[in-house]
Amino acid sequence: MSWFQLFGLPESFIIDLDALEKAYVLAQKRIHPDRWTGVSFKTAEQFSAHINKVYAALKDPRKRGEYMLKCVNFWPISSFPKIMQEIFSLKMNSDPQAVHILYQESLIKFDKFLKEKDFFQAQKAYLYICYLGK
Repeated sequence: MSWFQLFGLPESFIIDLDALEKAYVLAQKRIHPDRWTGVSFKTAEQFSAHINKVYAALKDPRKRGEYMLKCVNFWPISSFPKIMQEIFSLKMNSDPQAVHILYQESLIKFDKFLKEKDFFQAQKAYLYICYLGK
C-alpha cells in the first residue's frame, strides 16, 4: 500500500494538507491500540508509529518528493553541478522573496514533471525544492 493510499489521498505531489491531517487523525483513531482486540499492543504500536512516520513525510515536500522519486526508481538524485552552482548563486545574490517564489515554482514544476513522467526534470526540480526551501 502506498503512503497516499494509507490516507486515501490521490497520488500527487501537490496535496491538500488539511485533508492529509484529517486522514491522519482518522487513521490514528482506527488503529489506536485500545481499539484492537486479539492483536498485541506492540503490533498496534508499530502500526501507529508507521502512520506517524508516513504523515510526517507526506507533510514535508522534500520527504514527499524523495518518496515519489523512489517509487519510480529515480533515486538517488543524479549529480547536477551546474544546478547546484545556480542554486548557491540564487541564495547568495537574491532577495528572500525571489527565492521563495522560485521555491514555489519548483514545487509546481516537480508535480508537473512527475505527472508527465519526465523524471530527469523532476530530479532537477527536486534539488531546487531541497535547497531553496526552509
